[in-house]
Amino acid sequence: MGTKQVLKRGFALLLSGALMMTPMMAATYTDTSGNWAESAIEKWSGSYGILQGYDDGTFRPDATITRGAFAGIMVRFLQYIQTSSSGTFSDTFGEYWEDSILKLNAAGVYLGNNGKANLHDNITRQQAIAMIARAFGISETAGTLSYADAGSVASYAYGDLLTMKNAGYITDVGSDNCFRPSDDITRAEVVNILNNMISVLYQTGGVYTSNVRGTLMINATEGATLKNMSITGDLIIAPGVTGEVSLADVSISGSIRNLGSAAVTETSMKDTGVWPTIPQYTGEHFSYDGASLSVPVGTQAMQLDQSSFYWDENGSLRCNDPNYTTRYGIDVSSHQGRIDWNAVAATGIEFALVRVGGRGTSTGGIYTDTFGQQNLAGATAAGIETGAYFFSQATSPEEAIEEANFVIGQLQGYNITGPVMFDWEMKDKTYRVYGTTPEVATACALTFCKTIEDAGYRAAIYMGKYVGYVKYGAYFDQIASYATCYAGYPASGSANCYPSFYYQPNYWQYSDSGKIDGISSTHVDLDMQFIRN
Repeated sequence: MGTKQVLKRGFALLLSGALMMTPMMAATYTDTSGNWAESAIEKWSGSYGILQGYDDGTFRPDATITRGAFAGIMVRFLQYIQTSSSGTFSDTFGEYWEDSILKLNAAGVYLGNNGKANLHDNITRQQAIAMIARAFGISETAGTLSYADAGSVASYAYGDLLTMKNAGYITDVGSDNCFRPSDDITRAEVVNILNNMISVLYQTGGVYTSNVRGTLMINATEGATLKNMSITGDLIIAPGVTGEVSLADVSISGSIRNLGSAAVTETSMKDTGVWPTIPQYTGEHFSYDGASLSVPVGTQAMQLDQSSFYWDENGSLRCNDPNYTTRYGIDVSSHQGRIDWNAVAATGIEFALVRVGGRGTSTGGIYTDTFGQQNLAGATAAGIETGAYFFSQATSPEEAIEEANFVIGQLQGYNITGPVMFDWEMKDKTYRVYGTTPEVATACALTFCKTIEDAGYRAAIYMGKYVGYVKYGAYFDQIASYATCYAGYPASGSANCYPSFYYQPNYWQYSDSGKIDGISSTHVDLDMQFIRN
């Protein structure tokens, strides 16, 4: 008995080879370059692993697929859980694809014929259409197909095919306008249909914030959280999703198609926090990274005289603009180690911004700066005006409130006379805030600042050009209702030694490699404050 089952399984793999071969990126396949479905193959094989290639480096796009192997593809895609009894079909016991076939049967997708699954038969194009339609809950459409061979389409697939054709899922019909319903479907044709149906697939749980152009499908067992994003197609939740799918301020142009029993909750983040209002614009523009950016009404362009910035005899950057009083300071964190604050004060440093904590760029957990309390105590004791900052990775106003309350707790017992800065940064895709929309990023900043000021402190917002222009720029009139700090570092000794920012900042972090007495690190952030006379 055992030998017979092993032989059956080996035969099934030999026939199909669709799911269990070695995964590889489609770009490495030797037979897909220039294929009409090349990009879809790369996406659904290389990126998502729904169909895989062969150990010899081929994908075999024109190869046919057995009914059993097709069942395996659908199970991998939809993550079915429920299974029919092993005696449902007379020809599946011990077969490699038995579990997949029985799962599709339990879902009402794989019906068989006269008690048989016929799993080793190739699946035809119309059979595949009918199974896909059942799997995705696609309703039949009454009407007439325009294909030249419409009369050859079986009645069980006719209405499903018309629905899928009208939806734009069928795009592999040639100039002869024939659908070829009884032809065996190929691997490339299966991939093409899936690609036309689904734009993006979320296979793991987590928080997602990037807009989706087309239809999004979630098949992560644990579910997922979608925040402040738009989906221009449908949202499909696979039958295998048992965790919660949480939608917070998600705009869906199509419909939510819950194919299983996942709990779906819809909330609005805008019930919490301070959200920016749509501004009016002056009609003026400036360029950044090849884009033309509009200037909101109520903002102030750079007023500082560029020629007033100079390098003194010690190589330190200075500003003597007569319209402003310039003060000099530093911002520090655990990266600077132990600091002799009396020595720092003796250099003439007038203010210090102390990092008291931050939020992890990947995990999102809030952490305490290991030198934060010591630096707050040392700076205030040395008579230096002391403020604070928090490295934010907030993706919602709720998280910004959490961060602000953390900071407020850290500042208890200290004479904080300087600003408390919101330092929201986005470096690359590894940062959890990647993909956060400008509206949400601005709401996080405004909410943090309001929470800080409600507690009796002065709030400020730190930014580089990217965050300042791309994330905050559309709402800069509201951002500028708080003190702003621009970070930009001119090369030492450079003639262009002024803040190259469109808007007037209150603070300028002009170096990240300063050297200050009392601090052993040679990488100290140096700051200027500009106070209008």
